Amino acid sequence: MVDGALDQLAVDGFSEGKRQVRRTASMHYQGQTFELTVPVPDGPIDEKAVAVLEESFSREHERTYGHRAGADEPLELVNMQVVGYGVSERSRVPDRILATKAGEAAPLPPRQVYFGPEAGWQETPILRRSDLETPRQGPCIVEEYDATVVIPPDSKAELDTYGNILIDLL
Repeated sequence: MVDGALDQLAVDGFSEGKRQVRRTASMHYQGQTFELTVPVPDGPIDEKAVAVLEESFSREHERTYGHRAGADEPLELVNMQVVGYGVSERSRVPDRILATKAGEAAPLPPRQVYFGPEAGWQETPILRRSDLETPRQGPCIVEEYDATVVIPPDSKAELDTYGNILIDLL
């Protein structure tokens, strides 16, 4: 499995120094339902590696559940996994992440929003995150499928280079 992962990473264009492999084993004490996953040492799976796995599992079981079984308690290996990683030669983070406007619905109408006794009720524009590519003065509300961001009066909001909303409370 390790050779297969390394070969695939080579096919994908990763040089020898940029290929990494992680091996893990999921194990449990005989009769248990849930497994714990521990790292598998490099090299062949021989008696020494099995002893390292047994000790790693027992240590992880004790850390997780507060105890370890005795030496006569049999362990079961449920599965082994190999994950290959290719480390890129260059950063894969773009210089700027732009919010997409593709397929956006029509703009939402403004709403009356209460901002406390000092600011009171104010007509407030309802925006999408992409609308903050140009800095906006509050008050405004950014609505998304999973979050709502309120930019209060007397503040400014804009997107940083990664698409995060920055709010400057003036």
